[in-house]
Amino acid sequence: MSMSEHHRGVWIWNLSKIRSDYLEQLDKCHVKRIYLKVFDGKRNQQQNPTFWDWQCSPQIVQSFKSRGIEVYGWGYHYGTSDVEQQVEKVKQALDCGLDGYVLDVEEEVKDESTHPYVEKLLLALRPLVKKGSLGYTSFGYPEFHRQIPWGILDKYCDIALPQIYFEKFSFRPTTQEKVEACLKAHKQLGLTKPILPIWGSEADANNPATAAELQNYLNQYSGSSIWRIPNTDERGEAWNLKYIPEDSNLPVPTSTLRRGSKGSDVETLQKLLNEKGFNAGQVDGDFGPQTEAAVRKFQTQARIEVDGIVGFQTWQALADKSTNPNNPNGTGLISLKNIPNKEIQGFFFPSDNPFAKTAISSNPKRWIGEPGQRARYLQDEDMPVVENPQVRSPEQIRQVIDYLNVADPQNKRYWPQGGETYCNIFARDVMRCLRAPLTHWVGKKEQGANEMYDWLNNPTNGWKSVSVNIAISSAAQGIPTLVCWKNPRGIGHIAVVRPEPGQPNNPRIAQAGARNFANNLMTEGFGSRKVGYFIYKN
Repeated sequence: MSMSEHHRGVWIWNLSKIRSDYLEQLDKCHVKRIYLKVFDGKRNQQQNPTFWDWQCSPQIVQSFKSRGIEVYGWGYHYGTSDVEQQVEKVKQALDCGLDGYVLDVEEEVKDESTHPYVEKLLLALRPLVKKGSLGYTSFGYPEFHRQIPWGILDKYCDIALPQIYFEKFSFRPTTQEKVEACLKAHKQLGLTKPILPIWGSEADANNPATAAELQNYLNQYSGSSIWRIPNTDERGEAWNLKYIPEDSNLPVPTSTLRRGSKGSDVETLQKLLNEKGFNAGQVDGDFGPQTEAAVRKFQTQARIEVDGIVGFQTWQALADKSTNPNNPNGTGLISLKNIPNKEIQGFFFPSDNPFAKTAISSNPKRWIGEPGQRARYLQDEDMPVVENPQVRSPEQIRQVIDYLNVADPQNKRYWPQGGETYCNIFARDVMRCLRAPLTHWVGKKEQGANEMYDWLNNPTNGWKSVSVNIAISSAAQGIPTLVCWKNPRGIGHIAVVRPEPGQPNNPRIAQAGARNFANNLMTEGFGSRKVGYFIYKN
């Protein structure tokens, strides 16, 4: 299986312990692939390769398939010498009609003496499993587990399903950083097979991932899956997710391609690049210098690592239909002039407020600062605005902040003057472009940071107070995020949280104020003050 779709899926450990109406629930969640446990190398804690026939039979497998659900079997292997018995038992499972098989290998195979048995097992299973459907799963961050025989697994398997259980990871401050580090670690080991990440949602997690966070990563990564469906008495979000996002026609991650690669995957790459306006030249299946130049140009615009190599991250960026140089405002953004008038009225301008009208002239990059105009709404025709509030991305936040040009001293709209600062106006402008409502006028009274703080704390306004870590993670996912300080003795402060990683408990922000900057640490704008973080929920 090369570029054909790998469905998003969910893992099942003990079929008899999950809710009895699981087939109906899988339908409701639009699940198109399950990973069903069918084998274990031990039974009753003793080495004894066992086919789990109590939950894998032709009838059980068919009950899933009759609903359009693929069934991949998985089994836990210990790197033991009883390879023939293992193969025999796995074959019994495959004979029930499985669509694929995944080997789970973990701590036990760090022992180098097990590696020949792992290779012998894979060599024997390879002809039994159809091409494209033999996979392995192991630790999500290989850097901490170098003793695993990664090279052997990569050699014989078609797909890799790393256990990126970010709800349990603490080696990076944000979820996005954890995920990116895991994917990069696989690449640095020279592993070449398509990566289908597994996201964890388990009852024993101290900081469990939310359904919204898991849904975001399911949507972002084609072929990813959730470990696991909870038992009836357990906590877990697997049943609260949709496994076919609205845009499910994304290209699946495929083999790593670089200069010198040839074949149908290169043809697909060249077609995608050409469709997006990056000139890869003739579609000939030959990854030459022109294709590499197009890849580098695309990676630069997509703001991912620029190395000319097409791996998982680049395939995922190519899957984003909005990454197109002919769309000047970038990912999911359109110009204000292209928004229907019916959307403008009532959303942007309070119709009953004579002070909250559009600005006389507005080019925020070189705001000329007419008297009384700062508090009015920008109406630049080319101002970037989120096209669909249901489809958000971190690139939207970056491009809106870049456009508003807050750090330029010639931009008088936000620059401090006569002891006055304009953090509230900048935050309001950014949120307006992101289509996240933020109070600005109540009657004829303009709202400052203190009033905004109170307004944000009212959940009926669509915002939610969150911890700093959730704020960092949310901004990294493209969710509008604000940091605000209420000053009980004077003027408060408000800023926009950026999607890039900062430091632990110290996100990167953009702000107007006594100091204007587009990208700096929160402590550079707020010091050690006690701040609140807010994300837009809708």
